[in-house]
Amino acid sequence: MKVSNLVLILISIFSMAQASSLSSYIVTFPKPDTIATDQDSIIEDVKKFVIDVGGTITHEYSLIKGFTVDLPDSEQVLDSLKEKLDYIEDKFGTKCNLEKDSEVHALNRDHLVA
Repeated sequence: MKVSNLVLILISIFSMAQASSLSSYIVTFPKPDTIATDQDSIIEDVKKFVIDVGGTITHEYSLIKGFTVDLPDSEQVLDSLKEKLDYIEDKFGTKCNLEKDSEVHALNRDHLVA
């Protein structure tokens, strides 16, 4: 019985360590004036690339073309995604935005009334 409790504790610690080693990013594709290739196929290609480098698609937007991803905290992974997006911009002429997901407030928190 004690061994199974220890295993559960170790699994919990490992899961928390993995969860903290991810960062969330937003990838968006503004609507272009003209594009030689189907933008939806480009977006699907980027999603596949994110999964291939160990990321997870956590949300897909319906009002704008884009999605949120969780990526491993690795400069190499982030740099490879940036290179992929730069390549798409150069080859297909479509803009790709990448930004770190974070909490946003309309007002400075000091002005909020409790």
